Amino acid sequence: MDTHDLITTAVRKAGELVVRLRKEHFETLSKGDNPRDIVTSVDLVVNDFLVEKIRSVFPDDKIYSEEGADAVTSAPRLWTIDPIDGSSNFSRGIPHYSICLALLVSGVPEAGAVYNPVTQELFSFKRGSGAFLNGTQIHVSTEAELKNAFVLLHAGRKPELREWGGNAYRQLLEHAKKTSNLAGSALDMCFVAAGRVEIDIYGTGTLLDIAAAVGILREAGGIIINKEGEPAELLGVPQRIIAANSAAMADQVRSVVG
Repeated sequence: MDTHDLITTAVRKAGELVVRLRKEHFETLSKGDNPRDIVTSVDLVVNDFLVEKIRSVFPDDKIYSEEGADAVTSAPRLWTIDPIDGSSNFSRGIPHYSICLALLVSGVPEAGAVYNPVTQELFSFKRGSGAFLNGTQIHVSTEAELKNAFVLLHAGRKPELREWGGNAYRQLLEHAKKTSNLAGSALDMCFVAAGRVEIDIYGTGTLLDIAAAVGILREAGGIIINKEGEPAELLGVPQRIIAANSAAMADQVRSVVG
């Protein structure tokens, strides 16, 4: 079994676990003292499941997880996990959340998958071989004009982003065709990769958590930039990002939202 197959098998099995536990009792907890930043007991169970799967095959590899205790953010071979990206949606029964698993080799996404266990949509990639949705290759949209673009905007929870977020939303209402907020960063980025939307904007996106989605988007022909307009780095700390179907589209939306 190659790495891509291992990853896709693992996230499908994790998805079965999520669906089962979702039907049973689960707890919703706050991270630190922020009641808007949540984690559920299912996140923790799924995290342990994926860590065990990785270590059973690659015991010497390093693992980074949003819900794990390890602080490592770089290694020659680094696995990145977000056991449930979109925990708020999950906790309220909104079917827009996913399991994210990726392998980075020398800091570059090598293979990964983003799986929605409710819709059973499995987005995946293998570096140099393309991006896929349930095994069928996907590509970004060819739309070139912001006025015709579908945009996903998630400003973030931080108070200092409220003014920027409100202004960005007003500008997009004027300049884009459709603006929505689905609140599931990995799936949102995969929607750009699949050509469902042209742009995904996050005021505080932590890309290392969702490295799988980054790899999927890049293999599908899209790009990700930071607020300075430079290629966004895979960091374990939040940053403002724009994921888009093309550099030209990213430049158009950046000129509007700042």
